[in-house]
Amino acid sequence: MSKENIARFGLSAMGFVYVLVGILTAMTAFNWGGQKTGTKGAITFLSGQPFGKILLATMAIGLFSYAFWRMYQTFYDTRNLGTDFKALFTRGGYFTGGLFYGALGFLAVKLLFGGGYDSQQELVINALNSKYGGVFAVIFGLVLAGKAIFEIYFVVSNQFKKNVQSSEMPPKAKTTLLKFGSIGHSARAIVFGVMSFLTIRTGITFRNKEMSTLEDAFRFLNNEFGGVVLGLVAVGFLCFGLFMFVKAKYLYINIH
Repeated sequence: MSKENIARFGLSAMGFVYVLVGILTAMTAFNWGGQKTGTKGAITFLSGQPFGKILLATMAIGLFSYAFWRMYQTFYDTRNLGTDFKALFTRGGYFTGGLFYGALGFLAVKLLFGGGYDSQQELVINALNSKYGGVFAVIFGLVLAGKAIFEIYFVVSNQFKKNVQSSEMPPKAKTTLLKFGSIGHSARAIVFGVMSFLTIRTGITFRNKEMSTLEDAFRFLNNEFGGVVLGLVAVGFLCFGLFMFVKAKYLYINIH
């Protein structure tokens, strides 16, 4: 399999995860069943479905593919971004994305072989409960804040539009893709911002013992702003997943 195909398969896997998160969360926001869940919860949800082993194996391969592509982009600078501050900020976003989705791939593998979900945050929990737990929480929170800023920057930057315009899609499809991408990345920025706030609050007040997750952010949005806002954010996640599917099929991917 070529590097380009690995990247496209990884984008498809990521898209599937976000579509599932968006659907499950939107259903619960509008009282149609479902559950408020994050990416890890979505992977766990797959394990209980018919053909769960096949789904988990496929998702693990896809998520590792995405992680590989992000790491390849980070260290080989395939987009020729350079080494100035803006370039390093963008490449740092690729790197953290690769780490996160690689960890999600390991979770899929663990569930595939009968492991549990709860122990995945053990390292983070130990750090937050250590002598310097408050400091670690603030650092984690600042990393999440950086992720939120990166999402906003990606939407407003010309690079986002250039990536879409470089594809070979019809003009109307490009317009739709830009809308999906803008909505999806904005929803991610909101959720990462909430996670950052909750995690930093943990470091200052010790109100929790774990780093905040997507589920915590969804619960906060639901409690503070109601089901409609939660539903809109969930739809944003669904849009992000669709955006990744279209990217996987059409977008030009520079792997040199």
